[in-house]
Amino acid sequence: MINVKKDETKKKITKATIELLKEKGYKGTTTREIAEQAGVNELTVFRHFGSKEGIIQAIVQTTSFSLGIFQESIEWELEKDLTNFGYLLLKDFDNNRDMISIALKDPVIFSQVHEEIIKKVNGMKDILKEYFEEMQRRGYIKELDYCTQAEILLSTYWGYFMYKLNFGDKALHADYQDMIKNSIKTFVKGVSLH
Repeated sequence: MINVKKDETKKKITKATIELLKEKGYKGTTTREIAEQAGVNELTVFRHFGSKEGIIQAIVQTTSFSLGIFQESIEWELEKDLTNFGYLLLKDFDNNRDMISIALKDPVIFSQVHEEIIKKVNGMKDILKEYFEEMQRRGYIKELDYCTQAEILLSTYWGYFMYKLNFGDKALHADYQDMIKNSIKTFVKGVSLH
């Protein structure tokens, strides 16, 4: 029971921190404001996290991406696999939108978050590169620079996500399902042997 209450308190503090960082930025957010927003006293914030930086580190550790799910669901059908990858990737970006938004506002202050995002994106790139190499070995796609192909695909989704993050749905012609479907069709035509 004590651990459940402790976890709930930590969640309140991290949620309050994210909201304040989005609104005021790192320098404009104080531990006192975090405590007030979370409905706890400032001592509780320090007891659980030690400092504002400690809260940021805890938030970074909770960011997760679905790399394993993609690898487990591969069917070796290019269009189907890449469509699944697109859905998982955009879902991951969306689930981590607050942290991505905060990290991009000030990459120097949020260097740990920034580095974690880069690490996750590089992990995705490696998985895609290995997938493309195996698809080529199986005779399904052309021999290409697979690292660049992975970067092209990731850039497409990152660009869509950033466009949506900055301008909202009103500025977009296609929803994410149409964007994935159409971008994958174009990509598959470019790399397929058939």
